[in-house]
Amino acid sequence: MSFRRRAVTIAAAIAVAAAVPVSLLAMAGTAGAANPLQLATVTPGETATAGTPFSSGQVVTVNVPANSILSPVAGQNIVVVECAAPGGVDPSVPSACDPNSVSGDSLTPNADGSLSYSNYQLYSLPNAKAFGESPTGTPVCNLANQCVLYIGTNYGDFTQPHVFTQAFVINPTANNTGANPGDGTPEVPLALGLPLLATGIVGGSVLYNRRRRSSDQAA
Repeated sequence: MSFRRRAVTIAAAIAVAAAVPVSLLAMAGTAGAANPLQLATVTPGETATAGTPFSSGQVVTVNVPANSILSPVAGQNIVVVECAAPGGVDPSVPSACDPNSVSGDSLTPNADGSLSYSNYQLYSLPNAKAFGESPTGTPVCNLANQCVLYIGTNYGDFTQPHVFTQAFVINPTANNTGANPGDGTPEVPLALGLPLLATGIVGGSVLYNRRRRSSDQAA
């Protein structure tokens, strides 16, 4: 193999190596940039392990920055509700939200549309223990199915003012204890993928060198 062809081969391998972690990170990220209504953020209300899912029963804080969507309804009662968001895509129909998860506290946005609520409890869905729901019911929020929180005036009518949080996942916890609290991030095995990728590149290099020595000896 000529020096030029070897250079092209090595460059291609480097390109593949660079593309893999980018792809995995894209899978791990939320869809906030693609969903303009995802203005709000939901963060752990306690010390949590970064890079791990929320835990069913975990108490979180919901923060809504100043915005023009909720500012017109400042002072009016709004609710927080958990909704299924497969693939991180905001729900488009009220049936994607679980009425049993409606916040019990009275919440009102500020004049600029902002809001901070530090007492919302997340649950994996459907949830038999907390809500008496059937295991085969909908919506579904767990490790395999992403969720968002709806914050608005009427979760039964999506034409009314509302915003969503970023998408997240929830680890079902026995008795909804909120054990091992995380930050809602899907677990992506980058630590495993990168060593495997490196092994493949190194293995390819060794194989190439062996073939080159055999070719030289045959010549």
